[in-house]
Amino acid sequence: MRAVALSAISIFLAGCGYQTGSMMPPGVESIAVGIVENDTYYRHAEVTYTRELTRELIRRAHVDVRNRGEADAILTGRILTIPRVTLVEDGLDRLIEGGVVVRVEVNLTDSRTGQPILEPFVVSRRAEFVVPRLESLQSAIDEAVRDAARDVVHRIQARSFVRER
Repeated sequence: MRAVALSAISIFLAGCGYQTGSMMPPGVESIAVGIVENDTYYRHAEVTYTRELTRELIRRAHVDVRNRGEADAILTGRILTIPRVTLVEDGLDRLIEGGVVVRVEVNLTDSRTGQPILEPFVVSRRAEFVVPRLESLQSAIDEAVRDAARDVVHRIQARSFVRER
């Protein structure tokens, strides 16, 4: 009885347009993620971004992450800017609250042909930090980079969904 109920649910969801597998572009079952380039002075942001992007691809996109020679597609990127802004200072010009905006350029190419699978795009994410709460510039960068990785996977999935329809 339980198997019948699960089958009925699967058929219903498929009929509504829901997918249970990967929502990557057609033909992309595996992907390679290289270390992202970093055009900023903030070191290690590219390592955090690459790690978070890989996690998001596995967790949300349900795609196999492989080496370049074994993958259907290659995801590359570049951290373009991470400007820091002062939001609040005290009477002695000491930073109380600040923020960052991370801008990342993303390219998804076919590993066999080198042709773009999707048009390159840029994602921007911001995060704030409050010094009295023991938050730091680095914690804000890490948060913005994590959010950017999530947005990249979401945008790839959304563009793939629109292209299939």
